[in-house]
Amino acid sequence: MAVCAVLLALSGCASMSEDQCRRADWQQQGTRDGRDGYGRDRVGDHAEACAKVGVVPDEPRWLTGWSDGVRQYCRPARGWELGLRGEYYRGVCADQPGGDEFERYYEAAKRVYTLGQQLDRNYSEMQRLERSLADAKTDEERKQLRAQLRELDIEQQRLRARQRVELTNAPR
Repeated sequence: MAVCAVLLALSGCASMSEDQCRRADWQQQGTRDGRDGYGRDRVGDHAEACAKVGVVPDEPRWLTGWSDGVRQYCRPARGWELGLRGEYYRGVCADQPGGDEFERYYEAAKRVYTLGQQLDRNYSEMQRLERSLADAKTDEERKQLRAQLRELDIEQQRLRARQRVELTNAPR
């Protein structure tokens, strides 16, 4: 789904194929769309995709399915999962029952994810600096590289501590 969302933004990837339009069970499609975190406007994407083959979505059935699907999506545990994976959240839960709790879990997990990403970037930079240190030709160059490594090591400790705090303070 994420790939198609990116392709949709870049190249106009249709939300449904012609064959899917012809065979659609609009309630099931709505359930899938809701479970995948799409908003109510997703049915418009389907209408546009299916217009090419003369199919008009059954919007009332789609909305019934979408309501069921979005209830499944907007659970706090789902928000936590999405945030930890760094997945994009489209804001679909904002006006849903329990949406505030979903968003609280999502935001907390997203902070943990973001810290992990920075830890990974720093680790890669430390590896690069260590390779450069091994190849360094002068004492001054080695001194500068060691100083950069120390700074990154301190930063790593700070980030790990922040990540532990975020996990400790995560909603339960």
